[in-house]
Amino acid sequence: MGTADDNSGAESGSHIDRRRSKARKRPSEAYLRRRAELESAATTVMRRKGFHDMTLRDVAEELGTDRASVYYYVAGKDELLADLVHGALVESDEDLTKVSRSEQPAADKLRAGIRVLMKHYDRHFPYLYIWVHEDLSRFEGVKQGDLEPIIDLSQRQFEFIEGFVQEAVASGEFTTTLPVGVVAQSIIGLVAWTFRWYEPGRTLSAQDLADGLADIALSGLVTRPAP
Repeated sequence: MGTADDNSGAESGSHIDRRRSKARKRPSEAYLRRRAELESAATTVMRRKGFHDMTLRDVAEELGTDRASVYYYVAGKDELLADLVHGALVESDEDLTKVSRSEQPAADKLRAGIRVLMKHYDRHFPYLYIWVHEDLSRFEGVKQGDLEPIIDLSQRQFEFIEGFVQEAVASGEFTTTLPVGVVAQSIIGLVAWTFRWYEPGRTLSAQDLADGLADIALSGLVTRPAP
């Protein structure tokens, strides 16, 4: 969902598009370093102003450059958000894959999975929260080809958590009257709802919060011995 401020003043026509596309396909070390600085600046602005009030002019000012230079890296702020979220979900996917392949009991896998989710909400604050709680149709500046991998990674995240719950139910570690998919969605929602109040660096660390949320989830699932 770009703004007039995002679009005015950029290099016109296909010239900047070609330069940007070429740089993204074959990024140099200098490009990647500057790109990381741009993403850091955007994250700072988002924390201060929120995503919808943020403009690329704001990002350029935070970065100490002009707005036209920013267009060498992104076509608009929606694309920038999508890039940030995609990177975050790739990292989360890698961590959840490691948990899935571990030999620990399924209940411990679920706890570890909750830690992974909360760790990445913390590390990629606030844009991962922004993405999760926004209607995807509002992001008009995100190409379908860029959106599909993000949706796929989000689905894989659900499937990992669902798999941990299913494994625990099958082994007898968990018992529930709800469908496994509903349980998995509820657990993910428990973590995602922290967007209402969580902010990195406050009273609770991400791991402490994750462990507390895991306790809440597991206390309702763990199979108890018959009296």
